[in-house]
Amino acid sequence: MSRYFILMGDIKNSRKFDSNELSKIMIDIISNSQKKFENSTLSKLEVKVGDDFQVVMKDIKTLLQMLFYLDISFLSKNIECRFALGYGTISGEINKNDHSRMLGSGLTNINEILDKKEKKYSFYIEDEIYKTILLNSIGTLLEDCLSNLTDKQKDFLYYKVVQNKNLKEIEELMHIKQRAVYYFAERSKYILVTNIFEHIELSFENDTKKLEKTYFKDLNLERGNSIE
Repeated sequence: MSRYFILMGDIKNSRKFDSNELSKIMIDIISNSQKKFENSTLSKLEVKVGDDFQVVMKDIKTLLQMLFYLDISFLSKNIECRFALGYGTISGEINKNDHSRMLGSGLTNINEILDKKEKKYSFYIEDEIYKTILLNSIGTLLEDCLSNLTDKQKDFLYYKVVQNKNLKEIEELMHIKQRAVYYFAERSKYILVTNIFEHIELSFENDTKKLEKTYFKDLNLERGNSIE
C-alpha cells in the first residue's frame, strides 16, 4: 500500500441554502475544478455524499492549488467550506471513474478529521504527529488570512485565482486604478497565502525542524501570534 495526497471538503452550514440551488453551484464548481486540474488528479474530484467532496492529487503543490481554487470559487458565491488535507495510505484501485473502490487508513483518518468540523483547514500526515501539529498551526494562520474578506477582495481573488487574470486585466475588470489593484493584492492576503503554500510544500521536502525554523523566520511570525 502506498501513500497519496488527499483533499476532502464540505460546505459549512449547508442546510441554510436551498438544496437544489446549492447542488447546481457545487456541480458547476466541482466540474470546472476537475477540468482545470485534469492532469494533476489521480482520482476524479467529485461529490461523495450530500455536500462532501474529495480528490486524490499527484503532489502537494497541485493539491494546494486545487484547495485555493475551490475555496475562492465557493467564496465568490458566499459559500464557506471546510477542508481536510492529508498524506496517507490508500489501498485498492485509484482511478477517475469510481472512488468507491478506494480504501485505506489515509482516507479514513482524513474523513474523520473533516467530520469533526473544528477548523476551516485541517491537516493529517500519517505517522508524523509533530509535522501534523505544525501544519495545523499553519492552517490556523491560513484561515486568519482568508477570513472577513470584503466583496472587492473576493472579486480580486476570484479574478486572480479562478480566472487566472494578470494585474492589468484585473484593473480593467474591476474598473479601478493600478494602485488599487496592488492594494487589493495586499489586503486580500493573496501574496501571503501563496507564501504559506510554498512553506507547506517544504514540509514534504525537508525535516520538520527545518520547516519550523524556515517558516516562522520567513513570515516573521511566532507561534501564538495572529496575522494583522
